[in-house]
Amino acid sequence: MKKTTILLFFLAVLGIVAGCKPSATKANDNDADSTQTSESAAQQDSTVYGVCTEGAMHTLVMKAEDGKVYTFEIDMDDSITVMGGILEGDQMAVTYRVDDMQDTIATKVINLTTLEANWSSLDKNFEIQKGGTVQSHQQGETQPWTSWRIFNGHLVLNKDTFDIDRLDDDSLFLENRDGIYAYSRVIKK
Repeated sequence: MKKTTILLFFLAVLGIVAGCKPSATKANDNDADSTQTSESAAQQDSTVYGVCTEGAMHTLVMKAEDGKVYTFEIDMDDSITVMGGILEGDQMAVTYRVDDMQDTIATKVINLTTLEANWSSLDKNFEIQKGGTVQSHQQGETQPWTSWRIFNGHLVLNKDTFDIDRLDDDSLFLENRDGIYAYSRVIKK
């Protein structure tokens, strides 16, 4: 009887030790996974990119880069939703939300074709080019922008992040914590 009790006690302790060790490893793995997941979620771009296939006053139909076709509703009461217009064949970047009725509502529409241009102010003269490059035309600029991308509906120039307040045929207004910057389009001859 004593041998059976000792054997059962030994097996129980062995089971607990063996059971605890993988659990501790699992917890550590999960902690690492959750850290990586939260870091990648923070770094994940929520913007959908594609080509406008149809545009109307309150609707944008866009074929995304992955081939999926999106139909976005646009709230025209919110004048800051659409930047650069909606033209068929133009490259677009869209952030959106899904409402209670399962409608896909655009929260920010940026016409990349309109954005890709030469822009100038008193102290900057730069060209936003296809493929994510920026060409500076300002002589003696100490820290010119050299790259751009749209990330979560914001324009990132090098490491500077801006909200696009206005984008149209002749104006670009960018805003960050330091202020609002106004640029006018330079027409190439």
